[in-house]
Amino acid sequence: MYKSIKILSAASACAALLVVSAHAETVWKPPAEIAQKAGDAGAAPTAAAPAAPAPAAAPAAPVSKAEKEKSCADQAVAKGLKGKAKRQFKAECVKA
Repeated sequence: MYKSIKILSAASACAALLVVSAHAETVWKPPAEIAQKAGDAGAAPTAAAPAAPAPAAAPAAPVSKAEKEKSCADQAVAKGLKGKAKRQFKAECVKA
């Protein structure tokens, strides 16, 4: 009987979340201080302030840590590494 009560309460909670989320407004608005900073940064530069120089192009690197780890794992497989040697190679590759 205890399991059936847990299942019913979980099902009702999920249903309530679905109903509420279907009627909720899905537009996210940042807090006031963040929105104000973003508004200042998006303003066009004035004639008195020269435009900032364009940053140098960054080398093509994986964006996230997971992509970096995947890339390093693929390199280890391509080199035919296994076991401890593969783990050591991936650790050094992720650090670099």
